[in-house]
Amino acid sequence: MKLYNAWYCPFAQRAWMALVHKGIDFEYVEVDPYDKTDWWVRVSRGAELVPVLVQANSNGVGETTIVESNRILEFLEDYRPEPNPIFSSDPLECAEQKYWIDHIGNRITPYLYRFLKATEPGEYRDESREKLVAGLTMLINAMHIEGPFFSGDEINAVDIALIPFAYRIDVLLKTYRNFELPTQGEVWQRYRRWYDAMLQHPAFKVTALDQGDYQNRLVEHYHPYSQGEGQTDVTRAN
Repeated sequence: MKLYNAWYCPFAQRAWMALVHKGIDFEYVEVDPYDKTDWWVRVSRGAELVPVLVQANSNGVGETTIVESNRILEFLEDYRPEPNPIFSSDPLECAEQKYWIDHIGNRITPYLYRFLKATEPGEYRDESREKLVAGLTMLINAMHIEGPFFSGDEINAVDIALIPFAYRIDVLLKTYRNFELPTQGEVWQRYRRWYDAMLQHPAFKVTALDQGDYQNRLVEHYHPYSQGEGQTDVTRAN
């Protein structure tokens, strides 16, 4: 199994975390997804984005390429459900997990990037901040009351889908927008328990904090975004 990845990409980090958490052997290949070579277009099936996961077919003929982080999470669960499952075996619980993963993509991620890219104070920046906080609040209210993780004492795909963006909310918005999430109240105390637990989880540490000078390199990478540049598709909400 081969993972094409970019160290700074939160979407790609989801796939990387899942592979580490489930203990699946894989080859890590660092790529520049913005270098639109013929090779990369072919490898990424025209998506030209990370993550891309390539697995040899079971019949020994050819290989299958999976693109898009959420599809990779689903594939990895089908490929090796045990140990360390990341989706519930109960269909209804699994559907609920997928709902909240979609919620992250529709109600949290776009507003993180909109807020980060909003160079001037005003209505657009304020609305982006407010919708980001509202999206997080809805998700926190769905968390297991004790936790520490989304559904209890073990991480699942919702935790994996959220933590790369939660870390960027913490680090990037503090650096570039002088913004920090609330800390008072039961909702935000619950979020802090979740966030602190995720920072210490081995799958997150291996794919982030254990990488040399990770925080400073991440801040530097996202500087163009703070100036209103960078990808535009990440700001789109469904």
